[in-house]
Amino acid sequence: MFDPSSVEILETKFERANVNGLKPFQSGKIPEQYKGFYTEEEIATLLEGKVEERMKAKISDHYRQLAMTSEPLKNLVKARPEETFDLAGEADPSNQLNYSPVPGLLHKYELVLLYSSMTCSAHCRYCYRLDLFSGKTGKGLVKAHDAAEYIRNYNEKARAGEIVDNQGKQRFPIREALLSGGDPMVLSNRKLFDYMSLLADSGVRIIRIGTKELAFYPDRFDDNFFDMLDKFNEKFPRTHVAMMVHFTHPDEFLQKDENGEYIEEHNGRFQWIEQTGEAVRRLSGRDFVSMENQTPIIHQVNDDADALRLMQKELRSRKIRNHYYFQCREIEGHRAFAVPVEESWQIHNDSQKGLSGIEKSRFAMSTEWGKMEVISMIDAADIGALGKDLSPDARKLAEELFGEGLIFFKIMRSPHGASTQGQLVIAKRNPNALWISGYEDRIIYDGREEGQARYKGLGGVFAKAFADSLEAA
Repeated sequence: MFDPSSVEILETKFERANVNGLKPFQSGKIPEQYKGFYTEEEIATLLEGKVEERMKAKISDHYRQLAMTSEPLKNLVKARPEETFDLAGEADPSNQLNYSPVPGLLHKYELVLLYSSMTCSAHCRYCYRLDLFSGKTGKGLVKAHDAAEYIRNYNEKARAGEIVDNQGKQRFPIREALLSGGDPMVLSNRKLFDYMSLLADSGVRIIRIGTKELAFYPDRFDDNFFDMLDKFNEKFPRTHVAMMVHFTHPDEFLQKDENGEYIEEHNGRFQWIEQTGEAVRRLSGRDFVSMENQTPIIHQVNDDADALRLMQKELRSRKIRNHYYFQCREIEGHRAFAVPVEESWQIHNDSQKGLSGIEKSRFAMSTEWGKMEVISMIDAADIGALGKDLSPDARKLAEELFGEGLIFFKIMRSPHGASTQGQLVIAKRNPNALWISGYEDRIIYDGREEGQARYKGLGGVFAKAFADSLEAA
């Protein structure tokens, strides 16, 4: 068994504000790092609304400077009173604790997720790890040795055929792990190396690092970090490192001129912020590292098809693949940030126009039942245009099925076995829905169920459409 302490790891000197702790707002006082970003009146309003009980305000110096000239970035990190106007939502989004066999570790799909950090360099106000920061659900950090032991034991049983899904089919061994939090890149190089090496030694072949540091604090990617990364590769040359980066808007990485316009370099490409571009260049120069971007679509932040299109083009030009765009999760207070599902889908779909096949991304929801891609919608049918020869019953059936239009979801990954993967969920449209919960009473085909139970909603449509005929009979 590999001993991580046998490798010398050089530490990075952290200089960003408030790395290790958060000072709450106080009446009449503006913390030094927030001067010019919040007024005393704004802080008084936030205190009155108890906004920091929902989530502490936090911002890195680098991001604050960007946000001073960017309304979208300001809306991403600046605490607002409306966060607490409606605190409806889930304390534990998608019931993640149901999938936690080891404290601080989630095993929902074929990979495991590890809570490795309790903070980030700044706090996105829409963060779906809200409960981790607030401590409401009791989630904590996982110990690297405990995670490695769980993976070894699970894989031994999986290879022996002792672990099956709810359909009696053999489960696959764990080959992939996601270091998450919080942001694992706020950890020391030593701690990062310990997590990564113990995971690799336990049999993990793909290690994901979920991070927004390229936006919040790109100087984190310095010589000492890359030295650690290279030493990890020397010890575990067949383990791939996937940096799951989190860019939300082009303002996070594109340089602006004195007029606030992006600076075009050549042939429709734009100049990047120096530190961010250099960090991305050094990451992409290592053949054992890949980069994937994913982000939710957030109200008044990136709910703009043109901004998303530009972001996807620029990221792919720097070898960052566009992975997922997500629907804002149904966390407590989500109504201040969420764009309705159907509007989000339309924005994302519009953003795909003009992109090449390798620049495109997918729009998805991470629900309790699995990762579901929103694949399409159809508008309400004009029943009158179907023809006057339709019988009253046929006309009523068409109205029940298509009168509001339909939305289609595809189950891409499921914790409930292979039989639901690839299945569809089809529902009548609801322009006000912010999450899958807004469609539960409108589903006409439910691929989350098994066998004929999938048609339960369709049976209800038939019963309602032919109710008059049945009564007459």
